[in-house]
Amino acid sequence: MRLLFFLFFAFTLFAADINQTLIQGDSKLYRQLLHQISKQKQTNEDTSLQKALLKKLIDLEKSSTKIEPPKLSPPKKEDDLLELIDTYIDVAKQKQVLIQTIDTLDDKLDVLRSQIAGLENNATNLNDLELQYAFYVKEKALAQKKVDMLAKVQENIKNLLISGIKSIPVQKSDSAKALAAIEDDLQKIRKKIQAYNIELERRVLLGKDTSYLQKQIDFLQKKERQSIEKKLGILFQEFLFALQTNRSKDVFSIKKEIVNLTKKYYSSDLTDAINELLSTLATSILGKAQTLKGATFEEIKTLLKTIWKKANEPLFTINGIPISSFKLFLALLIFILGIFIGTLYKSYVKNISYRSKNFTQSTATLLANLGYYLLVIIAFFLALNTLGIDLSSLAIVAGALSVGIGFGLQNIVSNFVSGIILMFERSIKIGDYLEIDGELRGHVSDIRMRSTTITTNDNIDVIVPNQDLIQNKVINWTMNDRIRRFRIPFGVAYGTDVHKVIKVVREAVEKSGFTDIYNTPKRHTRVIMTGMGDSSVDFELLVWVKGEEILYPKRTTSRFLILIYDALYEHGIEIPFPQRDIHIRKGDAPIEVVLKKEENS
Repeated sequence: MRLLFFLFFAFTLFAADINQTLIQGDSKLYRQLLHQISKQKQTNEDTSLQKALLKKLIDLEKSSTKIEPPKLSPPKKEDDLLELIDTYIDVAKQKQVLIQTIDTLDDKLDVLRSQIAGLENNATNLNDLELQYAFYVKEKALAQKKVDMLAKVQENIKNLLISGIKSIPVQKSDSAKALAAIEDDLQKIRKKIQAYNIELERRVLLGKDTSYLQKQIDFLQKKERQSIEKKLGILFQEFLFALQTNRSKDVFSIKKEIVNLTKKYYSSDLTDAINELLSTLATSILGKAQTLKGATFEEIKTLLKTIWKKANEPLFTINGIPISSFKLFLALLIFILGIFIGTLYKSYVKNISYRSKNFTQSTATLLANLGYYLLVIIAFFLALNTLGIDLSSLAIVAGALSVGIGFGLQNIVSNFVSGIILMFERSIKIGDYLEIDGELRGHVSDIRMRSTTITTNDNIDVIVPNQDLIQNKVINWTMNDRIRRFRIPFGVAYGTDVHKVIKVVREAVEKSGFTDIYNTPKRHTRVIMTGMGDSSVDFELLVWVKGEEILYPKRTTSRFLILIYDALYEHGIEIPFPQRDIHIRKGDAPIEVVLKKEENS
């Protein structure tokens, strides 16, 4: 998550925020603002626009309190049932128009949101845009309120139809002849419309008047709609009769015919609404078992459409953007999938490094970590994009977080950047043996974005912040090779032949049989005298060691000290220790020594 915080910092902008006071205001607030603007002596285009918008906001507030659902009466006869179905279709049409209005308003709000985000707080036209934004939000809320009200009306109509079908008898009519006659009329009307359209195209090409032809086409299209509505009325009557007589096969065949007809002449949303009504009536009258038995692929598809519609209903909004349950689920799925793919990638790279000799452990860790974080970042932004969140809308959050960098998050960012430097610079790699500040020694076992893990020879894992490795003095014992010179100090007593000491120690080293001693013309074993101390003549054994033993300095030093001790002891060379001699001069007064016996001795 720290990495995600860091990414937010990259989007630091200083943009204007949406004025929530205007959005949440009421008529009283808008009248006060209108009064203040009206008091201004100078008027310009901006103030005129603001006045117009405030008046519209006041009118919207009045309209929102006057919304009342249409009055519905329980059906008493067959015609009332058909009239309720017509009312249901009219309500569905109104609802469809309102939903399209909401979609248009959402697009407008997105544009305004981007324009406001691109302005500074002191921009001259900020008030105009904010008032217009508030007006669209209020208009959308009013439209949504009407949609919710119409949805309740549709539910009431369904309930009235269900109760009416159970109690009001529907007569069987000779629908076959009527439907055939209507279909014949429709064919004639369509041919006439086609002929008029052809003639209309000719007149357009010749530049002649087309108003008469257009009126004829409009008249025929109106007549066509009336015929379709008449046909639907007959089919609805047949559908109700089939429901009352429990003929499930006829119910679903008629339902399919109605749906296919509405698909040709009505929008998909209206078709879905009619299909939903018919499905609800069939389920309520026939029962779920019969409905499932008689359901066809069309009914299953309708059910899936209903589920899809419910899943896309907004649960809440973020900065005016509706978030549905499906979007939320999809965003979480994308983010979790990104983490899962990143984890698989990390494991895959590490497995390759174990099998390949050309893949060093440090390179594998670098590629694994960078690839993992990159995949998680991509998944995160894809998830945000799926929700429909405009990344520019995160500017204010990023601005607030940028202030936190200078305070609580400074070390986190510094460690993160230091980790990237270490991974690319490769001055410290996994497996290297480090010495930090002369106190901490150990192998580098892991390099992460924030910290590096060092395992000491005592098998203690020490977490070191990456910035410490960049800012402090670090000794890398194995950066280029595994060869190091050890300085083994020792001393002999005064009076010892120093040449003999050098010879004895060098021969002991040469005959030691230690396979890790490294000798070349430039790098070879030496014994040098370093000083004459208080109690000893001081020497140092300078010996080059290669291999894994350089990683255990105490153990290696101990081996050579034991070797030196045995060699000196074997040749009778005295190894001194601190001692003091007391000399009493003759001219000094005698020293009186008194011995006292302890009591009870």
